[in-house]
Amino acid sequence: MYWYLAVQSVELTDSVLRVLRPALFNAKGTIKREIRQGISQLHQIGQLYVVTRKEAQELVIVAVAGRNLLDAVPSLIRYAQELQCSSIRWHTRNPEYIRHGFANLPAQLVEKRRGIFHDEYVYRLVLNGR
Repeated sequence: MYWYLAVQSVELTDSVLRVLRPALFNAKGTIKREIRQGISQLHQIGQLYVVTRKEAQELVIVAVAGRNLLDAVPSLIRYAQELQCSSIRWHTRNPEYIRHGFANLPAQLVEKRRGIFHDEYVYRLVLNGR
């Protein structure tokens, strides 16, 4: 049995943007616009801020910043299942940090995009074996 933290919708404020800044890279304007237009959603799970959007049957984690990702993972999985998603996908430049949060789950690296300054790693976690 898992212990779930609440996935709460929150408003985009300057203080939240300061916490998210390291995860936004050069997409701050795009992500702000997507949240304001309802394309992406901003959530707080404990001490963690998470920006998500749903694409077809997949929950995309756009940005994550704050503390205790490991504690928030069961809540993110449950949230994706409530949205009837069959998988969760995320992109990161820091695979070690994210891999730690999903360490006990069968998440797979599905793509590595080489960049001039940073590589981007795309991971997917298939839910319920679908």
